[in-house]
Amino acid sequence: MSILAVDCAASASHAPRHSSGDNARLGDTLEISESRTYDCALEILGAYKLTGNFSLDLEIVLKSLGILGQVTFEIKPKSVFSDCRRVEFVAGDKTDPNQFQGILRMIESRIGSHSTPLSWMRLFHTAPRDEKASRT
Repeated sequence: MSILAVDCAASASHAPRHSSGDNARLGDTLEISESRTYDCALEILGAYKLTGNFSLDLEIVLKSLGILGQVTFEIKPKSVFSDCRRVEFVAGDKTDPNQFQGILRMIESRIGSHSTPLSWMRLFHTAPRDEKASRT
């Protein structure tokens, strides 16, 4: 289940954090690419077009990975010109820390912002030149 946040985003944490108290919960924040999430949801559903609702697209991806019931998430606000959304994931009651870290790695590899560049960014990326070919 998703919860849309209205508070400002804090800095991303790459180490899992525990909250103190009786019901200590394991959580971590990831940078998720909106466009990769949308593309992944399109592929999963075999659709031509979706509404572009990030929280629904993320739920589709998490459900296809089989982890929707094992984590909850909260989406933080994003900057205007960014493709990245900061999403805080919290482990479910029956999810142990090792399993939670595996889930985060799976999410990061599938739709994380650092995995592959956006298609429009690849247009401006030049391939490295072969120095031997440039001398001849």
